[in-house]
Amino acid sequence: MAAIRPEGVPTLGETVTGLASDVQDLVRGEMRLARAELDQKLHHLIGAAIGLTGGALVGFAGLVTLLQGSALALAKVMPAWAAFLVVGIVIALIGAVLVRSGLTLISLKTISPDRTAANLQKDAHLIKEHTS
Repeated sequence: MAAIRPEGVPTLGETVTGLASDVQDLVRGEMRLARAELDQKLHHLIGAAIGLTGGALVGFAGLVTLLQGSALALAKVMPAWAAFLVVGIVIALIGAVLVRSGLTLISLKTISPDRTAANLQKDAHLIKEHTS
């Protein structure tokens, strides 16, 4: 005896096919979101790197001039070689501290697709709820 199916109610095969299609669309959408988010963050990092490089070059030129002046002023009270050595050591230490602090700011965490990861977790939770 064949079961009578009301009009407009999808069969199990149609439901599974629709679910598979929806999951594919969802995954594709999440991939597009991840790609767009990574692209946006990468452009932001590139812009920041360009600004940092330009500022560093101009700052470096000014720093060299200031350091030469400092060493020449210090040479009035000690031998010139000692004055340049003192200034060089102080600047090398400051540079090491700046490099170390800069390295702590640069990490893969700053470019990770946070929104996409959150959306994927929500989607996985919804799929678990609907399949249970």
